[in-house]
Amino acid sequence: MNALHRLAVLVDSCLLPAVDGADGRLPDWILRGLERGTPGVAVHARGQAARKASDALRAALPDALTGHPEPHRPGGGSAAAAELVAAGANLHLAVRPGTRADETRVFVTDLQTHGVAAALGPFTGTGSLRPFAEGAAAGVRAITAGRSPVPGEDGLPATLSGPAVTGILRGELGYGGVVVSDTLDAPSIVDGWGVPGAAVLAWIAGVDLVRLGPACGAGVHDAIHTAAARAVADGDLPLSRLEEAAERVSRLRRWASEPRMPAQAGVTGRPARTPAP
Repeated sequence: MNALHRLAVLVDSCLLPAVDGADGRLPDWILRGLERGTPGVAVHARGQAARKASDALRAALPDALTGHPEPHRPGGGSAAAAELVAAGANLHLAVRPGTRADETRVFVTDLQTHGVAAALGPFTGTGSLRPFAEGAAAGVRAITAGRSPVPGEDGLPATLSGPAVTGILRGELGYGGVVVSDTLDAPSIVDGWGVPGAAVLAWIAGVDLVRLGPACGAGVHDAIHTAAARAVADGDLPLSRLEEAAERVSRLRRWASEPRMPAQAGVTGRPARTPAP
């Protein structure tokens, strides 16, 4: 594998594109990415549209990460898992930090017992870190770095901040699992850095899996590859950083593809052991 192809594979391995599920089909550029290393897709749809998109993804990549922004029925982790599994998902992209002690640990544990990986967030590096410490202790598979500005960093959002991701989340909390970016098609990100520039900054900051919103298409995907190649050539983005990120994402994908006990709404589960990140 030549160096340029290797870099392209690494970049695709660290991207999570999104589809709205309107027609149940995956765009050609996403299908090409799945062949080259893209680990899965975030499905921004509900009901039958979500299931059709998930089925199309699994037909192209049987062990894909299939993320959903959030369940829509109230309930705990087991209820959320039941809804997500019914939609064909194995990654909950919007697990909110609990306000009560032990709330986050219980939700994450119940969700992941049934094979749905939790992405806990948004992590901002400010405020109470207790829910994230709880989640990390419970073996949460992913944490989402949010778009809120980090104090003292001239408006830089947490998802692009090395001090927030590498310093606090990795360093102070000792978290070793996947760090996911918030979606990069928000106006605050697009206007400030552009999606390609933000993707590179997120990887440099310590993010592993960069989320692309539904508005990001083939042109944005190609521009991210160009920006990453330039950053690697300039020495701003070490290749080893992308290799580390790709390996973490690969571990998450393997975990999410393993069979777990069926999820039933209203049932609270407890694992025999807490999985390591």
